[in-house]
Amino acid sequence: MVLARGALADDRAALALRVALALPLGCPSVVLALVGPAAALAVPGAAPGGRATQVARELAALVDDEEVPVLVEQESLVAMGLEDSGLHPGVSQIARWEIHRACLEARSCIVI
Repeated sequence: MVLARGALADDRAALALRVALALPLGCPSVVLALVGPAAALAVPGAAPGGRATQVARELAALVDDEEVPVLVEQESLVAMGLEDSGLHPGVSQIARWEIHRACLEARSCIVI
């Protein structure tokens, strides 16, 4: 599991996307979870500057090409006022306790 919780402004959230893209090459079951400020990546157009298109492409590659589940924490979206925003296709909104459970059940969890 890759747990992205970094701020969008310092590129940690985008780095988590790239790590999740690279892992399927040697890891059969990868999950990307977006929490905290990184949850904004799940909302089309929320990435700062000109990165929105790149984020959309990378999320599509994860979901469509690599078939990686992408989860976004509901409470993080609420905290940012994005709970009513549409999500990128293939991104599932789940509760915080479900993210915690997924981390506990994962063989390993990379936090970025």
